[in-house]
Amino acid sequence: MRPHRAILAIVAAAAAAALAGCATVLMPTPVGFDTAGADPFARTPAAARTPPVKVLCASTRGVTPGAPPAQYFTTKRSGGVLRLCELTVDVGGSGEDWASLEAISRQPGRTDGPAMTLRGVVDHGSLWTGPEALDPTPGLDEQVMARFAAAVDAALSQGTSGEIYVFVHGFNTTVPDNAALAAGLFHYLGRDGAVMTFEWPSRGSVFDYDIDKAAAGASTRYFRQLIQLLATRTKATRIHVIAHSAGAPIALQAVQALSLLNAHRPAAEARKDLRLGRLVLVAPDMDLGDFRDAVADGATSLPERVSIYVSSRDKALDISSGIAGFARLGRPLDILTPSMVEFLEDDANVDLVDVSRAEVKLGSWLGHSYFRDDPWASTDVLLALGCGAHPLDRGLQRDPKHNVYTFGDSYPDRARAAAKRLLEPVPPQEAPK
Repeated sequence: MRPHRAILAIVAAAAAAALAGCATVLMPTPVGFDTAGADPFARTPAAARTPPVKVLCASTRGVTPGAPPAQYFTTKRSGGVLRLCELTVDVGGSGEDWASLEAISRQPGRTDGPAMTLRGVVDHGSLWTGPEALDPTPGLDEQVMARFAAAVDAALSQGTSGEIYVFVHGFNTTVPDNAALAAGLFHYLGRDGAVMTFEWPSRGSVFDYDIDKAAAGASTRYFRQLIQLLATRTKATRIHVIAHSAGAPIALQAVQALSLLNAHRPAAEARKDLRLGRLVLVAPDMDLGDFRDAVADGATSLPERVSIYVSSRDKALDISSGIAGFARLGRPLDILTPSMVEFLEDDANVDLVDVSRAEVKLGSWLGHSYFRDDPWASTDVLLALGCGAHPLDRGLQRDPKHNVYTFGDSYPDRARAAAKRLLEPVPPQEAPK
């Protein structure tokens, strides 16, 4: 190992250790949803007003049958299958009730508790994703998919939106943490619809960055197949995706493949058939060259809207750039050419949001998990994912110097007003007398 890479590996280890286990408690209260902001639970279906959250799961990890929920999924690859499961995440202790959870969830400035625990796993089985002639268990795929589709539709039937939110995790993470993070996002989205975590086999080691990146790349085809299965086999009306860090290339390159597969017809027609909604990329650990290729292949044109969150304070991506040797998409403002930024801004589907000035403290010194840790950033991510509104309608400001959207000093008040306007039910109008 070259000296500078050895130093980077040591720093990366400290960085990843600081990030590990960050999702074991409910995310801090987003500023737009505290008691002075919008009520995120105003439209929560009655059946979802219980502390536990059902999280659907599609995984390319191996499993250990009979193991406790927290140890059920391994760090090894699944061997060519896509495993379909249901997870149960407890929010708070055994005595937690909905009223107290709702109150603490909107407490201004809250940064700790309640705890989130992966309590249960229901494994519906696995789908063979390789050549049909090599399927070791032909005939079982339909049974597995039917069971999982029924579970998806059952989750959707509790509400009225019909929308699925799929979370794609990043480097050095565990299934319990990922499930908790997905559950927390869904909690503040109002719990209407269904939430899913896509689990690729992160090794869970601070020294396995290269191995994790390879595993993430190998999972792209599985994620593309998952989108197609959800679109064709469930009652989902729209499929929204939020991808973090090393999960961002999985999501974007899967959409890139879908775009190429549908290049013979208009993007709007393909979008409708795929039921593809919003795509949110947070702190994307993605090579800029790969990103340009994806854009050229229509990856940003196929979704309903694409929001990309970047930060010049993202030290984790500084480290990643040093290890990989190439600039990353999530820290590009001093690297992206003016023509690339202008191209993205001219694309009506794409928002480029700089969170560098969201707050003085971005969750940790790394500035990498801001979409969960920072109450300003999490508010905008939730509004982008849940509403798809234009950044100016979400309370952001335009930075003419960099041609991106930013957070100003008055953001908390603007965020609360925007959240109320976008989320809260409109009072019924009185009939004219």
